[in-house]
Amino acid sequence: MTVRRAAAQIENSLDLLLTLLYAPGSTGCRIEPVCGITRLQKLIFLLWKEGFCQDVPNLYNFKACDFGPRMDDLFDDLAFAEEIGLLSVTEVPSGNKYEGADEDAFVRTFDLPVAGNVGKHKYMLTNIGNDPGGEFFEGLMQADRKAVVRVKCRFNLMPFWVLVRYVYRKYPAFACNAVLQV
Repeated sequence: MTVRRAAAQIENSLDLLLTLLYAPGSTGCRIEPVCGITRLQKLIFLLWKEGFCQDVPNLYNFKACDFGPRMDDLFDDLAFAEEIGLLSVTEVPSGNKYEGADEDAFVRTFDLPVAGNVGKHKYMLTNIGNDPGGEFFEGLMQADRKAVVRVKCRFNLMPFWVLVRYVYRKYPAFACNAVLQV
């Protein structure tokens, strides 16, 4: 006799973070990492704004900040998940503080100053984090799984400046305090 466990339900932002990090992206591989805290914030924001998990109470507390929408609770979730071994955060080189994307084209388009060289963080589930991430992801209704995959495929590897421009233009209320006005 096979005993099936009930699907895990997304109840908070940590659950969503694990789900997002488990989901396949444009590479087609599950557990595709996300590079850069600003990108991670934008992916979670876009999951919310483009039709996913809107019925989970108190899941999001986005506010307009320097680089558009920001959820401060994410920093607590990341620290907690790393501390208990669910995810790893590693430093990776970056061409600039805006994730080494197509900066020249963006700078020309919007007449912006060039940023200096720094690293960025890569967020990835650990072997321990794969199990709960997979339970949350697989426990979603098919339409919700497709929404997560669609957002991750479209935006995770998108050039950083294109992602920022997309979010600013589509959701201008969250770009009102941004240091980059696009």
